[in-house]
Amino acid sequence: MKPHVLRRCSRLAIIVCAMASLLLGTMRGADAAASPLHLSVTEANYDRAQGRIAFTIRIQVADLEGALSERAHRKISVADPGEFAPLALEYVREALRLKSPRSEPLRLEWAGLDVTKTQVFLFFETALIGGIQGAHIANTLLQERFPDQINSVQVRDGALKQTIVFAHDAGETAVDLKP
Repeated sequence: MKPHVLRRCSRLAIIVCAMASLLLGTMRGADAAASPLHLSVTEANYDRAQGRIAFTIRIQVADLEGALSERAHRKISVADPGEFAPLALEYVREALRLKSPRSEPLRLEWAGLDVTKTQVFLFFETALIGGIQGAHIANTLLQERFPDQINSVQVRDGALKQTIVFAHDAGETAVDLKP
């Protein structure tokens, strides 16, 4: 689907992502690993005073461990943060691409992680002076592994917000925040 088509159905996508997030949060153990639902939810909060964007990515543990293990050609586990964190940072930097409104690439910096039984929360930050309006985002997390992977990015700047949904071949989308 093309980005302009995705924007038209953003309200439906928000509902679908919210329902999927609830489903992901209620799954346990083997059920989560066998989940037919492949979704990541990213929150991007812009802090004008500091000129920084804070990102929180919520993703299934089994899906991310599988992707990192495949890339590393060995078993990677979130239980070993010393090994997991640098690989996750490298992977996310490749899959979640950001450009300033002037089309300058932005580099994500690692800010930590939190893990539940079924989900991992990855935290990143990057500097962006002058505002997020007009910045460009592309998100291909796990799309190399799952043809049905959907990646939602919820962008906020105070009261302004936008949800962008990335399916396969969605490409890059400009941030266009609305109240």
